[in-house]
Amino acid sequence: MKVFERYFNRNRLPFSPAFSGELSLIVIIPALDEPELFNTLDSLRACRLTKGNVGVIVVLNHAENCHAEVKKRNEAAFQALQNYISATRTPGLEFCAASAFDLPVSESGVGVVRKMAMDAAAWYFYNRRRPDGVIASLDADTLVEPNYFEELIGYFEDSDAAGVAIHYAHRWDAADRKLQEAIIKYEMYLRYYCRALRYTGHPYGYQCIGSAFACRAADYVAQGGMNKKQAGEDFYFLQKLIATGRFADLTATTVWPSSRISSRTPFGTGQSVRKIMEDGGTLLTYNPAAFRILRTFFEGIPLLFRAEGQTVTDYMQRQPECLCRFLENAAFPQKIREINGNVASLPFFRKRFYDYFNAFRVLKYLNFVHDGYIEKQTVETAVTELLEACGRMCPGSSRDILSFLRAEDKTTGFFLSL
Repeated sequence: MKVFERYFNRNRLPFSPAFSGELSLIVIIPALDEPELFNTLDSLRACRLTKGNVGVIVVLNHAENCHAEVKKRNEAAFQALQNYISATRTPGLEFCAASAFDLPVSESGVGVVRKMAMDAAAWYFYNRRRPDGVIASLDADTLVEPNYFEELIGYFEDSDAAGVAIHYAHRWDAADRKLQEAIIKYEMYLRYYCRALRYTGHPYGYQCIGSAFACRAADYVAQGGMNKKQAGEDFYFLQKLIATGRFADLTATTVWPSSRISSRTPFGTGQSVRKIMEDGGTLLTYNPAAFRILRTFFEGIPLLFRAEGQTVTDYMQRQPECLCRFLENAAFPQKIREINGNVASLPFFRKRFYDYFNAFRVLKYLNFVHDGYIEKQTVETAVTELLEACGRMCPGSSRDILSFLRAEDKTTGFFLSL
């Protein structure tokens, strides 16, 4: 339990959740001016409780510079949440309401609040001597499948996973046609990017969505906990969990995030959907050609293990010009020399290589090569080309393509065949 002690010596506990029972799973929900919150809570109350007791931590929050009307709605929501908790009794399920109002601007945002809630959950498991307790991250506009609790608890009981990415599908039933088309294309992009990264052979090809992941409490604190970024906090935290080599997809249950437009974060689903609509429904994305270059490059990684300097330079210079220039700018030969100086076997070399050429560096590469070397494509064209490269028959409309991707991701058939 020393990993918990070290963590809480460095991180101030925002509050201690007053759960009375012995919990196996705690679901955390940050909420800011959220009209769908109680739909989310009702969705959780409808879940089956067959494998352990569950706690839910909801943190309503706003920054000190929030509009007065937002503050008023948030304060009313907090009172309504307390009344909801008092009026509802579900055996095996407990709720904890917390408020984080008038946060300093520099210490506000979804990353800060998600961290508050996850830290509180980790503190509960630390005090109960339950390092394997599970913390699940959800959003206040997201619904869950009735088997959500039992599948999460069961998966962590039956594996040594540090964390999981949970299968998701955006809801758009109540949206107008333009919004539906925008969220369809955005989700197509998310699924395309994940499978394109796996197509290259990179081990970090997982979805990183704040409303669709879970982790063990001990692994949460061991990786330094959630960060305080105002957006993308999920991506940055999950990269550390993925790097443990003990991360997996959980496809036996599904969460359903909202597809609405939002401007509360500088990027993410809401902003992306807004931009697609502003661009007339077009979404340009990375060309599959850029991923094919990476696939070939990664296939040669064993050649670099214990390789001399000239061998590494020759390998770099045999790559297409766009990748070669990128590697030169990143001092690639020196980095490979450094990695080789600290490993004794090929498996460890691979691990250190992908720690270096991680998901952040892949993004840098993609942005580099699409600035003057390779043209972006519409998401429909990119998905179609990638599927064809993998021997998949691709349906016609955007909606049909997304249904196809969802079905394959749910069964993991695509990934098992690569």
